[in-house]
Amino acid sequence: MKEFYTIGEICKIFNIPASTLRYYDSINLLSPRKSGENGYRYYSKTQFEIISMIGFMRSLGTPIQHLKKILSEGDPEGICLELRNNKQEIESRIAELKTLKKKVDLYEKNIAKTCFSDEVTLENLPDMYMMSKPFGDKDELDADEIISATRSSESWADTAGIISTISVRDLLNGNFHSYERYGYISEMPYPVKNKYTEVLPGGLFACGNMLVKTVEHFEADAAYRRIMDFIKARGLTPAGPAIERNVLDIYSDKPMEPTMYFRIYIPVK
Repeated sequence: MKEFYTIGEICKIFNIPASTLRYYDSINLLSPRKSGENGYRYYSKTQFEIISMIGFMRSLGTPIQHLKKILSEGDPEGICLELRNNKQEIESRIAELKTLKKKVDLYEKNIAKTCFSDEVTLENLPDMYMMSKPFGDKDELDADEIISATRSSESWADTAGIISTISVRDLLNGNFHSYERYGYISEMPYPVKNKYTEVLPGGLFACGNMLVKTVEHFEADAAYRRIMDFIKARGLTPAGPAIERNVLDIYSDKPMEPTMYFRIYIPVK
């Protein structure tokens, strides 16, 4: 192994741009050890460890000037403290990424269940978490409460679908456009409880899907009748309000030509 290496060789070995090495040199963070008669400047193989360490610390996000300060102190405690701080940040990011993955899984699962089938199914669902208010109340759902409830790393609203509910009485009477409550629902627990929050107990649900392409939601009648016929044919009855969940909207510039996918859950007994 040779003793000295050009800037170009160091760039290839450590995958560092030449401009970065020149910047490190200009601020006296890392300078070549030798100047040749040909005018070239050379790094020593004894600098390989410091080059690797600088690259690693930069990959963690340590600012250049802070790194220079730590190195100039000549004390390993500065590096250890920086590594401990970075470790805490990494652990926090890992937790956030795990939560994000769970959200992605839930969103993908809900889209897959909702958008590709007209089948009505009987399912045992887990507890779900609702934030709702009586339909037609002033402001319907207080935006300040939602903001307050989502100020955390959970970002609850990211996976919460907008819902409307229909009472058992209206279901049985065929009033499928008469809504009782309005709000949000998610499979993930909300981080902050408030006067609008409640747990929708898990259990047996008749589940169906609804594709809506009219502003007036004319499609609701056929979708609900299909589910109610399914419930009746199996000798079941609604055990609570229907939850009509907006899972996916895939229109933006044509408000009068919507394409909206809804998942309908009706608890049964």
